[in-house]
Amino acid sequence: MAHNNYYLDFCVDTYVVNGDSVLLRLHEKYNYWGSPGGHIDPGEDANEAAVREVWEEVGLKISLVGPADWVKTDTETNKDLVPPLFINRHSISATHDHTALVFIAESESRDINPQTEEDKNKAAACRWVTQSELDDLLKDDPRMRPEIHRYASTALRLVNK
Repeated sequence: MAHNNYYLDFCVDTYVVNGDSVLLRLHEKYNYWGSPGGHIDPGEDANEAAVREVWEEVGLKISLVGPADWVKTDTETNKDLVPPLFINRHSISATHDHTALVFIAESESRDINPQTEEDKNKAAACRWVTQSELDDLLKDDPRMRPEIHRYASTALRLVNK
């Protein structure tokens, strides 16, 4: 979904882990490594958005992973959502910011297969990386931001504990 025409939009980013690797996606517009993600659509909760964005952008079925020691506890009147591990605010332009809810997920597959024509047509590169490769990117590739390295490293540690 496009921007909601507010000063601040809420978005999701999801770091997907399979085995010893985490998925990175080169953002085609801003030219930095990140994760699949996008805007939360009207009527959608953050968990639904995280799962949808990963499916649309890379075609992976995922299970969201909560923080260590978090236990989902639904009741008759309340459905617990998996909480994000990080929340940030970042500037998109002089008049527009995003607040991103950063999730971690697991996938049983590494087969990248975008589901929408828009995502198939993007020149976005996807790459599965180990912790060592992630560390090398931080040292050698200016497109790897420190916060992205931290989010991806946390995903690997949490899933492979």
